[in-house]
Amino acid sequence: MVVLYMKQEYVSKQEKILVKDEYGKDLYLITGKWGRVGDRISLYSMDGSLLIEVKQTVLSLLPKFDIYIQGKKYGSITKHRNLAGLYFKVTPLNWLVTGDFYNHYYTAYCKEQLIMELNKAYTSAGDYYTLFVPEIQHAPLCLCIALIVDNLTLTRLPELKKKKTSRAIQLI
Repeated sequence: MVVLYMKQEYVSKQEKILVKDEYGKDLYLITGKWGRVGDRISLYSMDGSLLIEVKQTVLSLLPKFDIYIQGKKYGSITKHRNLAGLYFKVTPLNWLVTGDFYNHYYTAYCKEQLIMELNKAYTSAGDYYTLFVPEIQHAPLCLCIALIVDNLTLTRLPELKKKKTSRAIQLI
């Protein structure tokens, strides 16, 4: 199992993100922008090799992101809704990402096999996303999924609530 850390402040600001292991060693660098059609996330190993690119292809309430590995389309990440709430699918891997997105806890499973688990860690050095990945080969894709899920479920929620509240006050 590999344990990875991303500083929440950098994720929220969409800055360059250094991903560290449990010993503080830099493992990956993530660059790019996300949130609009055509935006992309690029994940590099520390030797500079491009491992994964994720491009947003659909901008809607249920957006879609295409995954590219070595320049070839590998799959897609899509957001879905049902009566129980939000969830994400990663195809063709048949991964299902569910959980309590608003409280920074979710998991990805393929059938009954755990692919990843993400939660938030509060430390004296700041707030971090902690990602547990049982199989290290899944780590790069899991990092990209975590960034997409964070952007689509967390970064816009507080702003929407504030805007609705301020509009309601103005109407009174």
